[in-house]
Amino acid sequence: MESEGQRSRAPAPVLVDITAYDVEVCVDFAMRCSRLRQYAGSGGWQGGLVSAMRLFGGIDVDGTHAGIVIGKVVEVAMCRLAGVNVDLALRDRGDGGTDLVLPCGVVQVKASRKAFQSRFVRDPIESVDWFVFGNWSGLSKSVSIDGYISHAAVSRIPLSWSPRGSWMNHEVPTWKLHPIRSLLKIRPIQDSL
Repeated sequence: MESEGQRSRAPAPVLVDITAYDVEVCVDFAMRCSRLRQYAGSGGWQGGLVSAMRLFGGIDVDGTHAGIVIGKVVEVAMCRLAGVNVDLALRDRGDGGTDLVLPCGVVQVKASRKAFQSRFVRDPIESVDWFVFGNWSGLSKSVSIDGYISHAAVSRIPLSWSPRGSWMNHEVPTWKLHPIRSLLKIRPIQDSL
């Protein structure tokens, strides 16, 4: 019998609905974030890996903001699923990898526009307990939360060059992910005693 996630097949994704307002909030966050960090034009920055696009709700974004919006919308969906507030605070150097804090520990949410067979964690790895992977096309009213993996498991995956060849990644096959709902059940040991 196959077991969902845990090395036999990818876990079933959990779909989380979002609203046009959620997208608007994420677009506003992306614009404020890029102004604060001065992404556009700094250090040879040409924009993110996502090109300009029209998003759910009819909002147009350019390539500088599209990737930030995609990531933030997936984070919003994960926060909704976990029942925690979204962090919209702006920090000069980002959130240090801490997208949300759950009873099980610190979580970094990794987003893509498609459900790829492998997901990437850039090296050096953020100092978090868990990585959650999700995807959102930019047009759908639902975000797919695809699963999670521990920091320790990611660190054991050999490094490979990024598709663009300028940095190293840990390439995480989706069959190594665990079902997202099991992450939400993990509690600190002191809560179990």
